[in-house]
Amino acid sequence: MERRRVVITGLGAVTPVGLTAAESWQAVKDGKCGIAPITLYDTSNMKAKLAGEVKGFEPANYMEKREARKVDRFAQFALAAAQEAVEQSGLDFAKEDPYRCALIISAGIGGLITLQNECIKGSQKGFDKISPFFIPMAIGNMAAAHIAIKYGIKGMATCPTTACAGGTNAVGDALRQVRDGYADVVLCGGAEAVVTELAMGGFTSMHALHTGDDPAAASIPFDARRSGFVMGEGAGVLVLE
Repeated sequence: MERRRVVITGLGAVTPVGLTAAESWQAVKDGKCGIAPITLYDTSNMKAKLAGEVKGFEPANYMEKREARKVDRFAQFALAAAQEAVEQSGLDFAKEDPYRCALIISAGIGGLITLQNECIKGSQKGFDKISPFFIPMAIGNMAAAHIAIKYGIKGMATCPTTACAGGTNAVGDALRQVRDGYADVVLCGGAEAVVTELAMGGFTSMHALHTGDDPAAASIPFDARRSGFVMGEGAGVLVLE
């Protein structure tokens, strides 16, 4: 079998240090730290106080406000990163064969924010009263699904759920799709948004999270003072052709 050359023609990112790939890379080069005190919820009764939150993200810059209310935060990040990657690639999907285009976007957990919120609502008001959008917001493959709908992609649209290896898994699978002739264009990467009480409490109970209050000494895995990892959120998407 002939193995085709695979090239990266676009990349996009939403990270704790930037809302684009260029911003994020510049911040890394400048030594900017994306770890800070958690602002997404009240941490007063919890041990873990720090996280890598995405800051200043406005879903309305990437989709209609009405639509954004039906899309979990992790999928919003993925849509934003995909938009940047597609724009950089110069692709016009209206001119591509939609059945030769594919999507592999990983999420380790998926819509955990939605899951937590709807569980609380259900316990308070009854589980028949939870949002009708709960299921389509919580499912892990919805980032891939929303991107497929936006660009009219009709080839493979899937979501490797392989924990912290998910994004790398997606890129490797995408490379094989293009290299071995199953697709001509694949958007691939990963997205996650689990800076929530439920996720943070779960990892804290495993003694896996750093629980100090100094961002500069929080994520130091190769240091003798290391004491756990720091939760982050964001998305990264590549266009492979």
